[in-house]
Amino acid sequence: MLANRNLGVSSHPFDYLSQLDALCRQRVARHPTPDEGVLSFRGLSFRVAAHELLAPMDEIAEIVTPPQLTRVPSVKPWALGIGNMRGNLLPVMDLQGFLFGENLVLNPRRQRLLVVQHAGVYVGLLVEAVIGMKRFREKDRLAQVPAVADAPRLQAFLVGAYQQAEQHYPVFSPWRLVRHTDFLNISA
Repeated sequence: MLANRNLGVSSHPFDYLSQLDALCRQRVARHPTPDEGVLSFRGLSFRVAAHELLAPMDEIAEIVTPPQLTRVPSVKPWALGIGNMRGNLLPVMDLQGFLFGENLVLNPRRQRLLVVQHAGVYVGLLVEAVIGMKRFREKDRLAQVPAVADAPRLQAFLVGAYQQAEQHYPVFSPWRLVRHTDFLNISA
């Protein structure tokens, strides 16, 4: 009477419900237990100056290919210009230039903009590459943020870290960046 690829054919509704109950219990058993760790963090992995960082997914409005830019006079070198994003003006900043003092060589085929909208600031952060989304369990969280030896300016924007296998993933906060006075002051 009722057929499903995981359930046998049964002429009695009670038999069908029993089979369905058994199948549901079997599938629930495959889910991780609380001891195995629940997913606690989803982040976007990206690269800046050979550092692989994570940004919390809720702090990134979108990821786009860099638009054509119009330069703005009398600004710091890492303030690359203004782009048009679907009719909205988007200031574009070179994240590597801000953090490390050396701008990226523009390569729109490989680089991406992390668009951030927070606390009245709408900005695109140019990064070397977007690697993808990563998920971490609570047990992967590090108790302390590891120091980044060659990047003291980066350290101020790190809000946590995770570890998978032998690799550390510092968590970079774009929201903390867009509230920082050094970032907001782009005039040269």
